[in-house]
Amino acid sequence: MKELEKIVSRLESPDLTLTNALENFEKGVALMKTCDSHLKTAEGKLKELISGEDGEFIERILNASPDSPGEGQSDD
Repeated sequence: MKELEKIVSRLESPDLTLTNALENFEKGVALMKTCDSHLKTAEGKLKELISGEDGEFIERILNASPDSPGEGQSDD
């Protein structure tokens, strides 16, 4: 994420050449794909960890109290 922030900062620079802008943009896209992959992997692991005994997923909002709305079993 820090590297993406640096790239965005560079892209906002008025002194950036078109070639450098394209290089930075390509690096940013590659980093976003990597981050997305990591997030999807983490999501899969979380779903495994919170699956119910019957194999159905129990959907919960992270950092929410047990009485919070939005809890319950999902149709996934």
